[in-house]
Amino acid sequence: MNNEVVLLARELTKKYGGVEALSDVGFDLVTGEIHGLCGENGAGKSTLIKILGGLVKPDSGSIMVRGRSLRLGKRVDPALISIVHQELSIIPHLSVLDNIMLSCPGGALYWRGSLKKRARDLLDIVGLEHIDSGMLAQKLSLAEQQLVEIARGIATEARVLLLDEPTATLSDAEIGKVFAVLRKLRDSGSTIVIVSHRLDEIFALTDRVTVFRNGRHVCTHPTRTLDGASLVKAMIGRDVIRGAHHEKPLVEPQTRPCLKVRGLTLNGKFGPFNLAFGQGETVAVVGQLGSGADLLLEALAGLHPHMRGEVVLGTANLNLRSINDAYQAGIAYVPEDRAGKGVFLDESIEINITTQVLGRVSAKGMIVHAKARQLASRLAGEFQIDGSRLAFDVSTLSGGNQQKVALAKAVAMSPKVLLLNEPTRGVDIGARAEIYERLKLLTEEGMGIVFYSSDLEEVMEIADRVITVYRGQVVSDKPRWAISADDVLHDILHGKDSLEACA
Repeated sequence: MNNEVVLLARELTKKYGGVEALSDVGFDLVTGEIHGLCGENGAGKSTLIKILGGLVKPDSGSIMVRGRSLRLGKRVDPALISIVHQELSIIPHLSVLDNIMLSCPGGALYWRGSLKKRARDLLDIVGLEHIDSGMLAQKLSLAEQQLVEIARGIATEARVLLLDEPTATLSDAEIGKVFAVLRKLRDSGSTIVIVSHRLDEIFALTDRVTVFRNGRHVCTHPTRTLDGASLVKAMIGRDVIRGAHHEKPLVEPQTRPCLKVRGLTLNGKFGPFNLAFGQGETVAVVGQLGSGADLLLEALAGLHPHMRGEVVLGTANLNLRSINDAYQAGIAYVPEDRAGKGVFLDESIEINITTQVLGRVSAKGMIVHAKARQLASRLAGEFQIDGSRLAFDVSTLSGGNQQKVALAKAVAMSPKVLLLNEPTRGVDIGARAEIYERLKLLTEEGMGIVFYSSDLEEVMEIADRVITVYRGQVVSDKPRWAISADDVLHDILHGKDSLEACA
């Protein structure tokens, strides 16, 4: 890394109504560095990214790129600054090729034939070797769409690449491929900014780190001079007491079977699975993209009506052909895409929390608003959501609070089993700790929790049991104390054959 300044921002301020998203912020980037942006949700990171990319006009301030002033609020040449957003901007009815190439210099007109090889190379680079560039983007999974976003971001060969939570939906294997690409870009002279709540990513990837808190610049330091505790304290202004890792219990927990699956399979995508989940137990199901681990949760939520096998909850045999079947049986599901599937962004917090339990807050076919408010207020308090904002639209909340609303909405149903797909994707460390604490209390009350996560730190933090999946088959099913993060990674990357070869 050299010290040539490629971008210099000074005195950036942006207000939304009475809320100051950025306050007199200074920020600089140098050639050939990977620069981390850290801070809780609402700290100002995404606002800064949007201002740098010309998507938002600040109320005051200036930005210089290579000594030239940018026109604030005007879209920046993508060959100069390219952005990969946290929320997907994929156009679903266009092909993967079209989605990648629309961001390239030259506009919307290009010869497909001449650019197919370029698109193929980009897809291979980000780990989508199995994807045909002619496939419609809407047929891709959320993680695959995120990788296409990254391919589109690097397609412009921009001097400055801004990445807002680019790995939030990815497994560690996919993340490793993305990191290799970013390091190669840095070494060739590009400058990269990455926003991430995963502190292990920040320490593994970045050269410098800038911390924001409440819209203000707190500090910028070389990453090598920081540790986890000091970075977290800078982000939230206080020490965070993390939950202790599980150790081997003196007595094995006497969890009663709550949910059993026998011979469960889905069109050759996974299984047959024979698994049991205990009452009051938190179980992580872990696997790479395409392994079938996340599909297991979706199947138990009734989202795959063509699955085969037996699902038993308590003593009842379930016929899960829709998500309503799952709800009626006592199974609630929180999807990985909170904005697209988990909440109604343009409705209030109160409506979101009560929408699945209208029968409990109604009389004679009419909603009793006092009952709805009472239930929403109680659940908001349990998830540490500001009760004075129940009438606010969910779109006004930070990502962490939106996720809490999605969780409260599911918990309102008083389920016996709670299924969570990426339970804290894009959630800051403070809100994440609050969510973990609430989930722990729910299991103490007897609820069973089954979750899929691509974040190994999260898996090792909250799971009582870890089930690893490789190419649709269970590799191991062990209590948390009996498996390490390295073991989990080995299982999901190599599967049983590799384990047997190493034995």
